[in-house]
Amino acid sequence: MSAVPQIRPTWRGPTAVRAWLLVLAWLAVILLLSSDSFSATSTGSLLRPLLRWLFPDWSASQIWTLHSAIRKAAHVSVYGILAMLSFRALRLSSEASTLRHAGLALALVLATAATDEIHQTYSRARTGTLSDVGYDFLGGVAALSVLIAWQRARGSLRRRPDGF
Repeated sequence: MSAVPQIRPTWRGPTAVRAWLLVLAWLAVILLLSSDSFSATSTGSLLRPLLRWLFPDWSASQIWTLHSAIRKAAHVSVYGILAMLSFRALRLSSEASTLRHAGLALALVLATAATDEIHQTYSRARTGTLSDVGYDFLGGVAALSVLIAWQRARGSLRRRPDGF
């Protein structure tokens, strides 16, 4: 007898398929965002003039710091969305504990983040960093923590047809 809990498939047909297709679509968005078109230089050419207009008294250093903070917030939010979409797809396609679904969703976030940063090390305009993997993982943990706390507060952590 194994001490590791088994995941039993409980596939919910089209609903589960749509949930996984949404995860795949979001992974494609992440791949696009990791391209040279969204490097710090590229986003800076758009964001810095806007930030200078919003904060005309700020120094170039302050503008760059805010630009960097916006980029890190993007990491957190994009991977937070991936965690929530993955969590939902897992709930719709397998029967396991909430903690197990959250762990698997975070494993997908971590694998995607690491792969993305490795991909960026081969790019001309991007640099892959371990700290960005940390921001990505933090986004996943934060999103799932809020989602699970919200569900518990509503008393709706039991399995629902929509996966949330």
